[in-house]
Amino acid sequence: MREPRHIDRPALVEQARALCRAHDASLLFLTLFGATLYGTESPGKSDIDARGIFLPSLESLALDKVPRSLRFSTGDGTRRNTAGDVDIDLWSVQRWLLKLLPAGDIGAMDLLFSPSNADCTLYRRQALDAVFANPLRLVNTHKNRAYAEYSLGQVKKYGIRGSRVGALKAVRDWLRQRRPDPTGRLADCLEAIVAACGDNRYCSLKNIQGEKALQLGGKLHMGAIRVSELICRVEADMKRYGGRADAAERSEGLDLKAFSHALRALEQMEELLRTGKVVFPLQGREDLAAVKAGKYSWKELESRILHHLEAVEAMQEHAPFVGEHDAAFAEECVLACYGLTPAVQNLHSSSIGDIFSKACDCAIPKET
Repeated sequence: MREPRHIDRPALVEQARALCRAHDASLLFLTLFGATLYGTESPGKSDIDARGIFLPSLESLALDKVPRSLRFSTGDGTRRNTAGDVDIDLWSVQRWLLKLLPAGDIGAMDLLFSPSNADCTLYRRQALDAVFANPLRLVNTHKNRAYAEYSLGQVKKYGIRGSRVGALKAVRDWLRQRRPDPTGRLADCLEAIVAACGDNRYCSLKNIQGEKALQLGGKLHMGAIRVSELICRVEADMKRYGGRADAAERSEGLDLKAFSHALRALEQMEELLRTGKVVFPLQGREDLAAVKAGKYSWKELESRILHHLEAVEAMQEHAPFVGEHDAAFAEECVLACYGLTPAVQNLHSSSIGDIFSKACDCAIPKET
């Protein structure tokens, strides 16, 4: 892959190794990440993003002093990064393999498949070869909705269907278009509202002590209230929470990078279910770059996101490739990073000190 700008690779590796040394750890893996990995860079706009894995020392494990992650950034935290900024994020191998991957974390999965873009790999130890060679033993694909939550989370503030604001907006629009009798009771049109706007999470019919009610965005509206009262409540909530949703319909103020991320996550999940892997740079990178460049309207983007959500959920039932997290295998991979064999897991001694004693007799590579 051709790099659009100069990246000082040795400097990134040394910064990551220094970060590890400062926390009594060693570097296992480092790759260019984000837009560089995906192939969606915007010339002159994308920052340098690197992500990787570190190996905590046995001493820090024994003393429970292992940080969840290590981070270096040239940004000051008060603004979005610019093209000149550098971010390095490292996860412990335990957190990556035993926590994030089984939970379906999108970034963790991207890291798992990142070696497919060999040009982005900056540093790699052989201890992780088994991990990268067996990705479907480390991820859950059946019934996993982390990708969907990530995708909707990127754009929910714009009122996409399936989000809290989206449900509120749908009911507001229904009330404006259907114009039910404002003097009537909500109970008279409640079922029609749910039929048109309902979803399992944010808009549904409830039965409260024998009385029908509308559950809308975390609030309950009893069926006995006047329709005019519901209209006032919904309009007030839309003024409070739905400004971005109304602006989105005019394609104003959209965070196009967020939409690009939302679509990317869904397309990657489809690729994983269809082929058993994710290949970087992404096949649809040019289209994702067009999304970031503002080539599509809000309605087009919403339609595409919802289409992909439905497609992935349908594929999960009968996908040709299925991944299931193998906890025992993941644990073996962690032990292998310390030079331990799976046999260590079967020690009959009740003393954790015995395990660490054996571990310390192994030759664990140190950062220099």
